[in-house]
Amino acid sequence: MIFILVSLCSIACRNPKPTEQVKINPISSAINNKLPDSNKIDTAYSPLTIKIDRKDSIRISRVYFNSKNHDYYHEAISLNGKQIYLDTTHYFIYKSKYNRVIKSNDKLLLFLENDGRPNFNYITAYSIAKDNKVMFIADCVYNDKNQGGGPVPFTDIDHDGVLEYGGFDLIEIPEHPDSIYYNPSEFYEIRNGTVKFDSLLAKKADIRKNGVYLSHFMNKDGNCCKLIKKPKQ
Repeated sequence: MIFILVSLCSIACRNPKPTEQVKINPISSAINNKLPDSNKIDTAYSPLTIKIDRKDSIRISRVYFNSKNHDYYHEAISLNGKQIYLDTTHYFIYKSKYNRVIKSNDKLLLFLENDGRPNFNYITAYSIAKDNKVMFIADCVYNDKNQGGGPVPFTDIDHDGVLEYGGFDLIEIPEHPDSIYYNPSEFYEIRNGTVKFDSLLAKKADIRKNGVYLSHFMNKDGNCCKLIKKPKQ
């Protein structure tokens, strides 16, 4: 049985291979995060708290490198006040309604929305084990009424009894009106304490969107994506 615990605050997959947490000293690590928009004062920021149950909670906060310049920071994930993970590559949206913890099969699955500009925002998934070891699972774009339409994240999209999230990202419009660039989808299902790519759902969605399914959609230069005939509406 799955319980969804939503934040207290008001995908094409980018890394399909899970990676365990890396212990990083925030002072000595390389500075590779920068706010999309310069904000020296950063007055809008406040840490995010997500309740797990009555006694446990996850806190998301920023680790800054310069008290006078808030353009540079990493994202710290803490459990009950103890930092368990330092994410050095993402920009979380703290007030997102899609930030949540899903408790399933004695595992905690953490989902956080990320700034994807100039493309759609995406959701990052992490697994937290009993020993507090954090594993990054995947980044995946999502669709809703504000991002391309389509089913909202964390619903039973294909009516198979489990929760899914995902969708299609933005793609370039070709000059020829009778053609489109193939737009591949990514969908993940949340089942038995895991987050796994849902190939069947993605295939069905691709056919509806593109009129055809391509397992190999990169062009001859290795870029996304192939130019195909525009499907009939």
